[in-house]
Amino acid sequence: MNKFVYILLASVPLWYACSGEEPVENKNIDVVEEEEGSTIVFNIPSPSEQFELISMLDGEKDIMLVSNPNKRFVGTKQRALNFGVYIADLAYMTSFDETSKYMQYFNQLEKIGNELGVTEVFTKEMGDMVKKWNNNPDSLFQLSNETYSKSFQKLVDIDKGNELSLMLAGGWIETMYLIFGTSKGFGKSPEIDQIIADQKLVAENLIDFMIDYQDNADVSEYMNKMGQVLDLYNGMDCKTEETSIEENDGKISISGGDICELNQATFDKLKQEITTLRTEVVKN
Repeated sequence: MNKFVYILLASVPLWYACSGEEPVENKNIDVVEEEEGSTIVFNIPSPSEQFELISMLDGEKDIMLVSNPNKRFVGTKQRALNFGVYIADLAYMTSFDETSKYMQYFNQLEKIGNELGVTEVFTKEMGDMVKKWNNNPDSLFQLSNETYSKSFQKLVDIDKGNELSLMLAGGWIETMYLIFGTSKGFGKSPEIDQIIADQKLVAENLIDFMIDYQDNADVSEYMNKMGQVLDLYNGMDCKTEETSIEENDGKISISGGDICELNQATFDKLKQEITTLRTEVVKN
């Protein structure tokens, strides 16, 4: 049985708008599985795409939130998780035009990549990325998305799915941590509140992707930890509306279905759980 897993840039929605409509315009990273003619799409947006959106909304930048780029990590689990953390940190800094520490993070990613045995993937991609950067944050943003897509696909190709699963988990946890850190607080950054609510779908898709690698104890551990975060989303205020699909000028809008909104209690529980998980991930 031949089975292929690959990651690509696709035109799909990044978040569900507060109105309940989903304009099919933004780019995400999708993980697609093909098996005997069937196709399953796992929508896993890159950190860059998420932070580009957040930087234009009603949050507050705090560059002190990012992880120390000079840490040393022991073992495959901590190295892979923190590889994902540093990719998210780079995306955060790119979106807020904080470029002074780029090379420290590139060097750290190269070191961890070497320890994980994935330098054949990342050394070339990131080396090309640095050469093309030219101190232009906009170009780096585009290049970081390209690197995210190409490199993760290659990890699947060289049977590094366990490491990739942990990288994606670490990147999602750090992304959530930075989103909460960017928020002014529940109700004070309503658009970011909605982004936090919509991370439920991202986490579900990521866990679905990790299922193929759950025989690995480390992957299984973080699937369970992310599952505990998902359980907290059950406390959101949800209602079901009739689903309708409309097409206008070539754009498809889907409205209705389950409409969920964050509340203070769920916000606080999610923030606490993510902070605890993130502290565990970045310890060395």
